[in-house]
Amino acid sequence: MNASPSTVLIVDDTPANVRVLAEYLDGHGFTVTVAQDGEEGLERARFGCPDLILLDAMMPGWDGFETCRRLKAEPATSTIPVIFMTALSDIGDKVRAYEAGGVDYITKPFHAEEVLARINTHLSLRNMQRQLQEQNEALQREVQERQRAEQVLAERSRELARSNAELERMAYIASHDLQEPLRMVASYVQLLERRYVGQLDADAHEFIGFAVDGAKRMQALIDDLLTISRVDTKARPMQPVDLGQSLASALHSLRIAVEESQAVVEADALPVVRGDGAQLTQVFQNLLSNAIKFCQEPPRIRLSAQREGRMWRIGVADNGIGVPAEYRERIFGMFQRLHGRREYAGTGIGLAICQKIVERHGGAIWVEDAAGGGTQFVFTVPACDTEKKS
Repeated sequence: MNASPSTVLIVDDTPANVRVLAEYLDGHGFTVTVAQDGEEGLERARFGCPDLILLDAMMPGWDGFETCRRLKAEPATSTIPVIFMTALSDIGDKVRAYEAGGVDYITKPFHAEEVLARINTHLSLRNMQRQLQEQNEALQREVQERQRAEQVLAERSRELARSNAELERMAYIASHDLQEPLRMVASYVQLLERRYVGQLDADAHEFIGFAVDGAKRMQALIDDLLTISRVDTKARPMQPVDLGQSLASALHSLRIAVEESQAVVEADALPVVRGDGAQLTQVFQNLLSNAIKFCQEPPRIRLSAQREGRMWRIGVADNGIGVPAEYRERIFGMFQRLHGRREYAGTGIGLAICQKIVERHGGAIWVEDAAGGGTQFVFTVPACDTEKKS
């Protein structure tokens, strides 16, 4: 027997036909209900919700055609498959059966095996239709959920854009409003030193030096904070970037520091990557500046490039003082310094800027020992399909 028996409603005014069919279907695992005319059949269909109806075409009162039309007119019974049973063999009667909403037509006298085969066929079709309807409904729900999620995402994106714009305005205002007083403090303190030259003792000159240095460090700190706030808000679209040109731009900005320190910078052929050219130049500038700053002898800096899958691994190695292993993650945090300001100048934000830029490009940055001593900073950036040929 079926695990969950299907229900068949037989609507027929001939008791002999009903008894034979009912016994046969019951023996094959079906639940059978019976109605003797069309009106009773409609009522049983309304409240019993059978899986299939076997309907006699010729009955007193409502005939099978009228009964079928009424079944199809009601939402509760419209989807139940109806198989007509009749002794009528005229083609016109068969057409009337299909026009009334029937799915099949069995001519009396019928064979029970044929009836069973047709019932199973149409029950299978109905089950497939139900499954398809459920899948369609599930798909519609999924589409609606995705549309709602997209609407929420779009609204959040708009809110984020508004927030970023407001943050950018606030950063600009804060930078301008803070920079101006600092410039004024530094200018007037230096003016005092010039005006009262020869009248100030060594302590006064030292105090003035502290004040000017503090103002300049604050200006540098504001500039770096503004830079890191603009990594996302002022970002440019990703496009092919020649890292060789980015390195050249960084070295041009650092030319005075390179000359004064007598630094030697060597580089392998650098690839074309996919990124933001201005930001990648900033990464090179910060890493080279650190390499020059943290050297106790003339700096020797070497840049290398190695392809690793879809990414390029870029190394910036130096012969400097190195970074102890326990501090190698900490140094990328904001305001993290391993040395006092009197030893090495800086704001403690440069490496945080590098990390934020590299992560925006989908890469990573870390520090390791350089061959022969010193430090090597390594970062990864996406390869580009239009790389330059070596």
